[in-house]
Amino acid sequence: MHAEAASFDGIFDAGWTTAYQSADSINHMHVRLHALGIEQVVLQYAAVEKTHLYYPSQLDFLQNTQYKNNQLFPKSIDAAKPAGNKLWFGLYYDGENWYTPPTVEQLDTLASRNLKVLDELQALYGNETVIEGVYIPQEIARYYWDGFREDATAAALATHFLIPVTQAAQAKGWKVMAAPFYNQNLETPEKLQAFFEQLFATGFKPDIIAVQDGVGTSDAGKPHASTATAGNYERVIAKTCTQYGIEFWVDMELFRTNDSHALADSARLSAQLDTARAAGASKVIAYDLAVLGNAGLDSLEKWFPRDTSQATESIFDIRRIRQDGNRRNSSKSRNKEIRYYKLNGARVKTSE
Repeated sequence: MHAEAASFDGIFDAGWTTAYQSADSINHMHVRLHALGIEQVVLQYAAVEKTHLYYPSQLDFLQNTQYKNNQLFPKSIDAAKPAGNKLWFGLYYDGENWYTPPTVEQLDTLASRNLKVLDELQALYGNETVIEGVYIPQEIARYYWDGFREDATAAALATHFLIPVTQAAQAKGWKVMAAPFYNQNLETPEKLQAFFEQLFATGFKPDIIAVQDGVGTSDAGKPHASTATAGNYERVIAKTCTQYGIEFWVDMELFRTNDSHALADSARLSAQLDTARAAGASKVIAYDLAVLGNAGLDSLEKWFPRDTSQATESIFDIRRIRQDGNRRNSSKSRNKEIRYYKLNGARVKTSE
């Protein structure tokens, strides 16, 4: 394995599975992530319209959610602190994919609701230093904003949604991350570069653009990208980000192209990491905990082990606590801990 592909730096947590885990289980998960060098954890959504709510909101338009597992944010804060991780809070998602771009009025409504969620998150968690910033969960794709309608332009997207949300978050002292995607079957690297130049020139200036590498995604059997082509797109976005003073990350897809619920093999993941680092990504984060399948964190620990000498004291403190102080009975406590760790990682069943 190439040295530059030793590991990745962060991971998305969409909450589909972790919202149902106990606090102890989430604590253990954060310890394992940190031990792998995965120290940036992006909680993808604060709320998904009508379905999920991941923090104790009092906002009227979030009270009709079907699944009120509203403790994921506070549990994750409590877990990230001792583990030494940093959190990104996703904002409001209306549940609509942008296959048809929103109108200007819809963008204004979307911005307004995100600003209300942002204000509430600041009131609840503004003093938490473990929070690195916020994540805009609406995914940006050039071809939705390229003349589909007269009002569906990059300038409209930036002016009516991206800029007001970004500036409001930054005014509160939080960084802003967005994770756009592309499709090699619908655009060239040059078209993608021009689109981001338009967005940034309009005044959209997030702290981080974490472009999705597209290696796992496909439409009608045609992959959005491959390990052979992804670098061409990543490099032009990296170049544009550098011109506008925006940090460039890569959001690496962990799942197999033919099965979005299964982890890809180590050779493909290593190639993706190599490509991202070579394109200039300062950090590589991965998507996501919910699609790791039965391989889960066990495979990541096997494929991308971190030098244990880099582990922080806080991790060893947590492990000592979990062993109930009985270090002499190492065999018994080790077996108990391994079984307990199997509760972590999405869709991994506990084996007796």
